[in-house]
Amino acid sequence: MKARKQLIIRKIILCCIGLFPAAGIFGQQHVSVTETLCTEGFEDIRATTARDTLYLAIEDRAHRGTFRGAAVALQRIGEYHNDIQAVEMVLTDYKSPQLIVHASKREGTWDVSVDRKMEQALRELQGATPTAPSTGKIDITVFPMVSLVNNKLDHLFDYCVRIAPAFAATLWKGARITIQPIFPILHNLDEDESTRYIQIGNLNLRQEFLSTARWQASATAGFFHAERAGLQAQVTFHALPGLDLSVDAGYTYGVNYTRQKGFGFIRESQQVNFMARASYYEPHTRLQIQLQGGRFLYGDYGGRLDVTRHFGEYAIGLYGILTAGEHNAGFHFAIPMGGKRQKRSTFLRLRLPEYFAAEYSMQSFFRYWEEKMGQEYVTQPDQNRAAHHWEPAYVEEYIRKMLNGTFK
Repeated sequence: MKARKQLIIRKIILCCIGLFPAAGIFGQQHVSVTETLCTEGFEDIRATTARDTLYLAIEDRAHRGTFRGAAVALQRIGEYHNDIQAVEMVLTDYKSPQLIVHASKREGTWDVSVDRKMEQALRELQGATPTAPSTGKIDITVFPMVSLVNNKLDHLFDYCVRIAPAFAATLWKGARITIQPIFPILHNLDEDESTRYIQIGNLNLRQEFLSTARWQASATAGFFHAERAGLQAQVTFHALPGLDLSVDAGYTYGVNYTRQKGFGFIRESQQVNFMARASYYEPHTRLQIQLQGGRFLYGDYGGRLDVTRHFGEYAIGLYGILTAGEHNAGFHFAIPMGGKRQKRSTFLRLRLPEYFAAEYSMQSFFRYWEEKMGQEYVTQPDQNRAAHHWEPAYVEEYIRKMLNGTFK
């Protein structure tokens, strides 16, 4: 009788294993997927499975741009874990969710869509333990700064070449601390020009409070570039696909290093600035049109129109400003600079910036130049139209192109 009971129990166990072999294997699959992605350089990796779908969240500090890492992750999953047929992958920026990639495999090929509907995936990942945390890891990014000003009568250009290493780290979810001194290397500036001395470019803490399918909100406090200190806050509403409406406001004061002839500052020029913006990305032409209006940095009221074309990782555009009865125009660009992959193997990494960005301002009117009209400041050293470009249609297009081999 005892032997018969043991035989029955053995048959039941074998039956269960035979009925659910795929579930048993797939349930352990996310462990090896996590290891694969960790080897590739991804951080803050969370993974779980539910209803035959792999749910992922990844922070990409290894690959340039906002789409390259997602495409590489899908390629590695397809190569080493080909039994996975569906992936829901949340892309984070400083641990804050930005977009989700919906991927399903059909005849060995990934079909991809991207949007901001992350709520279900975040619920599934809520209890997952992160692997390769980014907290406390420091990036030292060496930014070159070059300025040319041709408004002098006795010589052709004022020039200044500077180097600005930015020390940046993630503290907790949505929090980024940045310290960026600026050192002049070569210039022909007069003694009353502040850019000929050592300055603080950025020394601030940025906190993102909200990031959902509809809303984003953040605030930054500290020193900003150029020569401002104070507080800035921004709220963005994702109104329609491709259309973002945002409002930002700041209270800042000027910091002047000129008369100190060294480190130090004089507090001056307190200002409240605010700006309302509408930005629309048209996916077929890859044009980004941004219209903004409000109070600029030095108190003048006006508006600015930017039209930017995205060529893969390149962003090139024109702009025009109308403010306080004066007008100005120019062009701007952001072009790839650092390598496509700059993996962080230790807690400290020295790297080049992902993009080099610059803007040319015509400033042909004396009053416009003398009264510092139409000016703004930046709160992050990598703030441009290519880095941190979390536009779903843009990210989706280039993930598809990388997966089918038409973009490298």
